[in-house]
Amino acid sequence: MNELIKYFESLEERIATLEAQLATLEAEMDELKSRPAPEPQVVEKIVEVEKPVEVIKEVIVEKPVEVAAPVAEPEPEVSPDETGETPDGKGQIEEVASPKAAVYGKAVDDIRLAISLGDRFLYQRELFSQNAELMQKTLTELNALNSFDEAMNYINRFGWDTESNSYQQFIVTLHRRFG
Repeated sequence: MNELIKYFESLEERIATLEAQLATLEAEMDELKSRPAPEPQVVEKIVEVEKPVEVIKEVIVEKPVEVAAPVAEPEPEVSPDETGETPDGKGQIEEVASPKAAVYGKAVDDIRLAISLGDRFLYQRELFSQNAELMQKTLTELNALNSFDEAMNYINRFGWDTESNSYQQFIVTLHRRFG
C-alpha cells in the first residue's frame, strides 16, 4: 500500500509541474495577443531574364528541274503471247517508264509517300496555314481521286498562289500520284 501512496504522490507532483507549465504558456500567449501586429513588408523579387536569342530560320526551296523527255521512235507493235515472249522470238517485252516519270519522278499510289518530311513541313506551313489536320484530310481526299484533272479542280478551291515554289512542288507531287 505504501507503494500505491508513493505512486499517487508522484502523480500529484507531475500534475503540479504540468499546471505550472500551462500557466506559463497561457501568460506567453496573452502577451503575444496584446502585441500589435507587425506591419506588412513589401518584398521585391528581382528576376534576371536572359536576353532572348533571335532565331533565324532560312528555308531553301529548290525548284524542280524539268527535263525534256527523250523522243522515242515508234517501233512496230509486236504483241506478246501468254508466256510474255514476242512472236518473232526476240525476247521478253520490257516495261518502259513513261516520259513523265523522267520529269516528275517515280509514280506512287499514295501521295503521302511522295512527300518528304521537309516538304511536309513546307506544305503545311505555306499551303495549309499550319493546319496539319486540313493537310491530312486533303491528302486523303486527293488519293481517292482518279485523275490529275480532278486533283487540280480539287486544289483550285484553296486559292493558292500558283507562282509560289511550294505550290509548284506540290503540283509535281500530284503528277507523281496521277502520272
